[in-house]
Amino acid sequence: MRRSSIMSIDRLFSLASAHHQAGRLDLAESHYRETIGIAPDHWDARFGLAQVLIRQDRFDEAIGWLTGLLNRPGHQVAVYRQLGLAEACAGRRQRALNYFERVLEHDPDDPAILHIVANFQQAVGLDAEADTNYRRALKLKPLITVPAIVAPPDFRVLFVFGPSAGNTPIEYLIGQARFESNVITLLPDMDYDVDRLRVYADVVINLISDVDRGQAFLGPAQAFIDRVGSPVVNPPQAIAGTNRESVAQRLAEVPDCCVPQTRLYPAAGLRELLSRASQPTLSFPLLVRPAGTHGGDDFERMEDPAQLLVFLNRHDASSYYLTPFVDYRSDDGYFRKYRFVCVGDEILPYHLAIDDKWKVHHVTTNMASHPWMQAEEQAFLEDPWRVFGVAQRAGLQSIRDAMGLDYFGIDCALDREGAVVVFEANASMLVHGNNSQFPYKKGAVERIKQAFHTMLERRARNLAGQPDGSHAS
Repeated sequence: MRRSSIMSIDRLFSLASAHHQAGRLDLAESHYRETIGIAPDHWDARFGLAQVLIRQDRFDEAIGWLTGLLNRPGHQVAVYRQLGLAEACAGRRQRALNYFERVLEHDPDDPAILHIVANFQQAVGLDAEADTNYRRALKLKPLITVPAIVAPPDFRVLFVFGPSAGNTPIEYLIGQARFESNVITLLPDMDYDVDRLRVYADVVINLISDVDRGQAFLGPAQAFIDRVGSPVVNPPQAIAGTNRESVAQRLAEVPDCCVPQTRLYPAAGLRELLSRASQPTLSFPLLVRPAGTHGGDDFERMEDPAQLLVFLNRHDASSYYLTPFVDYRSDDGYFRKYRFVCVGDEILPYHLAIDDKWKVHHVTTNMASHPWMQAEEQAFLEDPWRVFGVAQRAGLQSIRDAMGLDYFGIDCALDREGAVVVFEANASMLVHGNNSQFPYKKGAVERIKQAFHTMLERRARNLAGQPDGSHAS
């Protein structure tokens, strides 16, 4: 290869890396591909391209490039890490676990990888193996640390994580922060050196957010946090009253809101109810989901008792939530689901998902193919209070106050009379920055992230006797 070609390759790869580092993913992809076009065996360019594709949610494309690297000389462990990440983002937990276990084979004493493997083992039902790896990780290193972007950090945050307990997703929120993040895995029967941990805890954030999955952790978590004695965000005692039934009851009388009254049924009791000769005392249509689940995979609309019984026979949950179905279609026939995130005193828009089906999730809509939907979402994100008027905004503020949490999300809609239809409110909702298909969302999600950072900074200052100024904890 001529010297000029080598210089051209080096320059292209350098440009690709610079754009990649700066988050200009389209330019990074273009330069990586141009580099590969000149030098098809350029390992680093292929690896960088795969990383860019993952950040663009193009997971299968990324996996194709990464799989090709397994047969080439290079850093195999790094490839397995990225393959695990891509499979995890694509929702294929077992495949992700397989790849992360390969990473662990190369470095069996890496506490971060032990935690990742344990998390996936828990997710696929390998509870005993997960418990073993959590304990190994804690013995090797009690804390998983994400450094601040400044040294020394402005302050330190201790995150309390409960395995399999349903935790608040924080990956996006703690990135590029001026504070140091330290995550401790809470096992109820373990003894922790609280005096040693206190130095990492200018603020403590309880991540255990799903009451149905994390009930056994809430008491130990509260006792642990009380011993630390630092300002706390989302204390476990406040989370304890936020299962779906409790929230529906708490919000039932909020003005200008329609809150379908969700009820929790033990599986045996629900089956007994459906087996009665007389008509069951259930009103159809209704929505059903196993307790402790989120998203839409196991969430369905039932039209009659027979269909509900078929659903129960397909699942093996100990209890189920039943919710009256509310037709929240707009006049144009589309369903619109809005998500707000409450951070301290602020109520911030996160997304608007539009679909022609009642079960609306942003990731499964066809919004990427409909510019008018994107324009409507962008307008909502830029000025949500043009959509939610004075009365609706007051309703959201009442919900925020009634929940008693520092950080949580609200999924809702507007019915044809203008009432806020509340689907759920909890601290388990995901906020992420992977919005390459919808670049107009960047500002809205960044505002949530910055509000989160500001709330933590105020809490940290409060430790030194300065005013907090954020919402009640």
